[in-house]
Amino acid sequence: MDAFLEKLKVFLAGTGKNIVTALVVLFMGLLVIKIISRISKNSLQKTSMARTTISFVVSIIHFALYALLIYLVITILVPNVSAGLIAVLGSAALAVGLALKDSLSDFASGIMIIFNKPFKEGDYIEVDGVEGTIKSIRLMHTVIYTSDNKKVVVNNRNVNSDKIINYSARPTRRVDLEFSAAYGSDLEEVKKAITETVLAHEKVLKNPEPLVRLYQHAESSLVFRCRVWVNNPDYWDVYYDLTENVYNRFKQDGIDIPFKTVTVNFPSKEASK
Repeated sequence: MDAFLEKLKVFLAGTGKNIVTALVVLFMGLLVIKIISRISKNSLQKTSMARTTISFVVSIIHFALYALLIYLVITILVPNVSAGLIAVLGSAALAVGLALKDSLSDFASGIMIIFNKPFKEGDYIEVDGVEGTIKSIRLMHTVIYTSDNKKVVVNNRNVNSDKIINYSARPTRRVDLEFSAAYGSDLEEVKKAITETVLAHEKVLKNPEPLVRLYQHAESSLVFRCRVWVNNPDYWDVYYDLTENVYNRFKQDGIDIPFKTVTVNFPSKEASK
């Protein structure tokens, strides 16, 4: 029993003390990292830096502080092998780097996205088969919220290598619509009905001037193309409003909207003999 107590005393005086110190450092470090990350984010938000860049920089700071904290805790637990530990960590880092080459590619791609700025936080984009609003750019991935409120996480390497369509890059956007009228309709009457409906909408821009022209002789109808410009946030309001309003105007003016029909001819009894 005396031998056990003596070993316990030695352990607490040496290794036990290191463990307690490491736990204290770990707890205080986590608290300090949280505070520094919050201060960094608030400070950067007061600058002219883009919000996507801010979130990326804060992620890097967060990662670096965690790496430093882990190093401190390890050196406290094993105080006499700092030089050897650095060599071991270097070898481990090389092995991890080879194993996580895709993650490193994501990190490098994230830096390229930040510097090239193909989009910013709040932009509505289409990339890697996903369409939605940019929420944030992180170290390894980009977070996108879809129009039906799904959170989609896309690897930065996929974002960087794929075609990016940024619908929010310009302040204005063109709405393209097509309307069908029956063969035999008065062309000028149809164009007048569409044009007046378009110009009556308050969110349609007058410059550039709206375009309404006969576009195609389709199989069962005349197709009229309508192109109007709107402010970017008004795109879908105008799209749906004009679709409904033109239909109501056609109905009011007696313009026929055709639908596809199929004519089936049956041979007469005489012809079948």
